[in-house]
Amino acid sequence: MRSGAPLRRKQVYPGAIVDGHPVRDSLLVRLRSRLQSALVSSGERDEGEVERLLRSAPGVTRANTVAVASPKGGVGKTTSAFLVGNLLASHQKLRVVAVDANPDFGTLADLAPDAKRSERSLSDLLADLDGLTTAAQLRPYVSPVPSGLHLLGAPRDAQAMAAVTPEQYGRLLAFLSMFYEVVVLDLGTGLTAPLARFVLDRADQLVLVTTPEWVTAQLVLAALDHVEHERTTVLLNKASARVPLDHRMLEERFRHERLHRSIVLPYDEQLQVMLDTGTYSIEALQRRVRLPVKQLALAVSEQLV
Repeated sequence: MRSGAPLRRKQVYPGAIVDGHPVRDSLLVRLRSRLQSALVSSGERDEGEVERLLRSAPGVTRANTVAVASPKGGVGKTTSAFLVGNLLASHQKLRVVAVDANPDFGTLADLAPDAKRSERSLSDLLADLDGLTTAAQLRPYVSPVPSGLHLLGAPRDAQAMAAVTPEQYGRLLAFLSMFYEVVVLDLGTGLTAPLARFVLDRADQLVLVTTPEWVTAQLVLAALDHVEHERTTVLLNKASARVPLDHRMLEERFRHERLHRSIVLPYDEQLQVMLDTGTYSIEALQRRVRLPVKQLALAVSEQLV
């Protein structure tokens, strides 16, 4: 019979280990570490903290539904759903599917690399739902991207998409919730149509996307009367440094609406090319774009349950 206390790792490795190598604890080492820390830019520190929070977030206790919507078209809802889903999958290792719920020729599945894109759509999945019981059977209907995110596309026929009822979406969400921890829904334009109302009522949280022009921001502020503020994140997308807008004023105005958070994401040609060519990589982006993308994902992550 064994006796005595168990052998601890720190008894065998009493000193600090970094990248497989022992690190000596001396005055010189500590001074060098402090000097390196002082040389780190504020941007690096900010991103490092967001990274830490993203990667250390607790897991979910049930399937979560995140709706991405806007009262205006062309503001970047599909891009936003894709960006959020990617980071939840890559940094938090959650099982995430982004669903194209745009009733008018959605393009979400087109963001997958060509070789990985499924030709099937949510209409096909709905038609076959009763015969599917395993993740392996679900796999042919979704398009995987390198982060681990799965994309479920809309049918190419807009009439087929328009025929999908809220009740069918309810069945689809219930089915996907058996296989995924987070379902991100890329909605069409508007917040008051029956399908949009159904999804917003079912969603655990909302990402409300706008561009920072006064006209669009006013429309989104008016739309906030139709949503629950406490679970809403506003994304000011496609912000341009060449347009003389005071983004801080817009952010402050949204903060007065008791929102969870508002994020400003600048327009970036590199990001657009990545998305258009199916070659998206978060770490290849410049920090001025990379950081707000991570902040957006963190805002969503903080509200997962």
